[in-house]
Amino acid sequence: MKKLLLALPFVFVITACGDPSVEDFLDDPELMGKTAQECIGEKAKGEKDESEKCKNANEAQKKYLNAMLNNAKKSMMESSN
Repeated sequence: MKKLLLALPFVFVITACGDPSVEDFLDDPELMGKTAQECIGEKAKGEKDESEKCKNANEAQKKYLNAMLNNAKKSMMESSN
């Protein structure tokens, strides 16, 4: 048990240092929006190629929009019946 308690802070530090995953962005839409704006700004300036963070934010946006569209379709189908 003590080893687990000692290991947990290191796990959080290691995961905090990496780029946010698609799931991280889906869990935090505000972070997704801010990151998307940063990536658009970087791309407009021609600063760098798409980073893993930008790719993940882009993929999260696609998944988020698909989920919204699917929910809208579902609710339209239910209301028409």
